[in-house]
Amino acid sequence: MREGSKTQRLALRSFAKYLYESRIITKEEYEAIKRCVKLKRTNNIDTRVYSDEDITNILRQLTNKKHHIFLRLVVESGLRRSHAISAWGKLRKGEYTTMGEFAYTELNIRNKTKQAFVCFCSRELADAIHEMNEPISYNIAENVGKRQRILYNGIRKWWYTTALDVGMDSNVADFLQGRAPTSIGARHYLDALRLAKKQYPKLLQAIRERIYSNL
Repeated sequence: MREGSKTQRLALRSFAKYLYESRIITKEEYEAIKRCVKLKRTNNIDTRVYSDEDITNILRQLTNKKHHIFLRLVVESGLRRSHAISAWGKLRKGEYTTMGEFAYTELNIRNKTKQAFVCFCSRELADAIHEMNEPISYNIAENVGKRQRILYNGIRKWWYTTALDVGMDSNVADFLQGRAPTSIGARHYLDALRLAKKQYPKLLQAIRERIYSNL
């Protein structure tokens, strides 16, 4: 199947994902299988991972205040675009908890293919969104991405790479990006949230030093 048709390779990767989400194999084993069972890149998919300089340039080119703040939320949280929009709505209403220099809000978005448990960001950013008190729609976020040629998935990959680079546990990074197993229970959720509170500040500091200090 590894050398078979695209359908066979997709099936094998899906089975590996099922094994990981069922906690039969580890995250490392799952990633190893994906590296072995490769899918050919199609012409309309860009799998680029941004650099720190790329992220800085993206934020520099956004002169609209609301658009700039939304991209900062994506950069700081590592969430998918749609989940960042949901997080924006909760932050706008003031539905978040602050702990020192960061804030978080619980999302608990779960469906068959994508999920998001929490949104972590700087306290400054959460307060700015709350004080601005303006909505942001999926169409606005999509149009900003198209006009500025922003790859939201590229930012997401950059976030994950940066998180691991500063010492964040891969399971915590997966939890913050909504990649934890779908069978996550209350105890696992609380453990992951507790570790995220300890480890996120180091990532936030790295974002400030590598990105915001150069704006």
